[in-house]
Amino acid sequence: MKKIDLNVTVLAYSRFNTFEKVIKRCERDLKSVTVAMDFPETAEIALQQERIIKLVDNLDIEINLVRRDENFGLVKSVLTSIDEALQRDDHFVLLEDDCLPFDSFFSYMNESLEKHKDNKNITSVCGTITRCPFNPWGWGSWKNKWEYQKIPVEEILSIKKIDESLKNFLKNNKVEESVWSLNWLANQYKNNSSAVFPNKNLIKNIGLDNSGVHSPGKGYTKWLLSQIVKN
Repeated sequence: MKKIDLNVTVLAYSRFNTFEKVIKRCERDLKSVTVAMDFPETAEIALQQERIIKLVDNLDIEINLVRRDENFGLVKSVLTSIDEALQRDDHFVLLEDDCLPFDSFFSYMNESLEKHKDNKNITSVCGTITRCPFNPWGWGSWKNKWEYQKIPVEEILSIKKIDESLKNFLKNNKVEESVWSLNWLANQYKNNSSAVFPNKNLIKNIGLDNSGVHSPGKGYTKWLLSQIVKN
């Protein structure tokens, strides 16, 4: 099988078991991949990262391992990794360590990033189908379209085309500081743009077990789960 040349970054931190599944799929399908690893907050996490590094060192794929020298947290890790990826190429694909790609994910991303690069109304390519215009579980974008900004909740609520269920959520819940994707979603509503989605879901989130930063049973992640179109 011919391997795909795609600018993919996988975020790594403390979950060896989920990361191993994700990076093995990258090894099978890609020519190269960047792994961005945040600085460990505890000795236990440092031990998990040693396992991750040993795994990475023995993979049959070109790996660019980026290790932070201070703890960034999820939001800064995501945004910094995107900025670094866009210094390497005009597009990026981002996978968190619990977003397991299905067989055709990388080819779909490769084809879609090329097909829609000049369409101003499409600002992302997503591997998970949702009713809202963006989902952060396996996705990508382009250098000329990535214009991230933090939008206050009050401003998000004033956007005319915002989904009613999101409006209700924001009125009745405090959004966690560790959530970054709400701002990019709000940007889609604000600018009347959207992601493009596959015909079927190409990502399986294997981290919805309270092992990560966000819990599937509460907060913004719970709302995001309610938006997924299952097939």
